[in-house]
Amino acid sequence: MSASFKTCLFGGFDRQDVVAFIEKTAKENRERIEALEEENASLQEQNETMETELRQIRKEYAEKTEMALKVPELSENLAKSEQKRKELEKENAVLRVQATEYLSIKDHIAEIEINAHRRTEEFRGAAIAQLREIMAAQRSWCEQTRQQYASLCQQFAEKLMQAQQTVASADFEAFDEMEARLQALDESLEQPEV
Repeated sequence: MSASFKTCLFGGFDRQDVVAFIEKTAKENRERIEALEEENASLQEQNETMETELRQIRKEYAEKTEMALKVPELSENLAKSEQKRKELEKENAVLRVQATEYLSIKDHIAEIEINAHRRTEEFRGAAIAQLREIMAAQRSWCEQTRQQYASLCQQFAEKLMQAQQTVASADFEAFDEMEARLQALDESLEQPEV
């Protein structure tokens, strides 16, 4: 910075000019210092922000580097998982077919059981009805047979009474006479001929 000072009559420069120049220079320097300090503060803030970002980037880089080192292992695990997934899909397909068959068979068996139960109930109802008919017929037969048996018993009782009367009034004299004749005949057979 160059300054052109006025000269004074008594040797030297004009004091006002020098003071004004110094004040002006001091003011400019203060303004520059303030601007530089503001710029410095701004730059320091930017620097801190950039250092924070740099630390974050370094951290992310370290994490990504670590992850990059794991990529082959993860790729291998992924390949194994993919292979296992394919195997499970095949097994699942087989099991799905079996499950479908099972459900079909289960439904068929359920239908058979329902039909069998219905037929059993129908058969049971028919059997009970038939059994009741048989029981009614048996009761009727028992009643008829009881009446016939009572009638027969009455007839036997009457015949028995007749037989008792016949036995009580039996005439054994003819037997006694016949026995006497037989005795006489037997004795006559033992006598010698004359």
